[in-house]
Amino acid sequence: MVISDDKLNRRLENKALSYLARFTSSEANLKQVLSRFGRRKCWPKDADPALEDKFLMQLNQAIDHLVSRYAKLGYVDDAAYAQGRARGMRVRGTSGRKISQYLRAKGVEKEIITQTMDDDDIGSHDAEAEAAKTYARRRKLGQYASSHSRSKPNWENRHLASMVRAGFGFDVSKLVLFTEYDD
Repeated sequence: MVISDDKLNRRLENKALSYLARFTSSEANLKQVLSRFGRRKCWPKDADPALEDKFLMQLNQAIDHLVSRYAKLGYVDDAAYAQGRARGMRVRGTSGRKISQYLRAKGVEKEIITQTMDDDDIGSHDAEAEAAKTYARRRKLGQYASSHSRSKPNWENRHLASMVRAGFGFDVSKLVLFTEYDD
C-alpha cells in the first residue's frame, strides 16, 4: 500500500468539499476532478512504480465510494446540475445543441439531458429563438450589426454561418437575422 486509506480518503474528501463549495458538478465530473487530483497529489514521488496499478485501484475505489456517498447526501445531483447549467447557458444565448453537447461532455446521462431539454423554458422553439436573438445581439449579427459590418460583401451569409456554427437551426437563424425587432 503506497498511501493509507485514511489519509487518501481525508485528502479526497477535503478536495471534494472545497471543489463543491465553489462549483456545482455532475457525478462524472467530480470523479474526473478527484482522479486528476489523486494522481497528481496523492501519489508519492519516491514510490515504487510497480505499485502504481494497486494505487490506482485504491484511488478509484475511494473516489467511487465518496461520490456515491455525496450523491446520497444530495451534494451532487446530476438532474439539478443539468437544469441549472442549461438555464444559465440558455440565458446567455446558447443553442440547445451546444447545451446538450456540454452536458454530455460533463458526464450527465442521456436520459437526464433529454428530460432537461424537454422542459418548456429550455427546449421549446420559443426558447431557442430567444436564445438565438440573444446570441445575435451579443455577437452583433443581423440587425444588431454595425453599418460597417453590413457593408461588407456576403455579410448575410457570414452572419448566417456564424449562427449555424453556434448550433442554431437554419430556419431559426434566418428568422432572427432577417427580422427587425424593437429592443
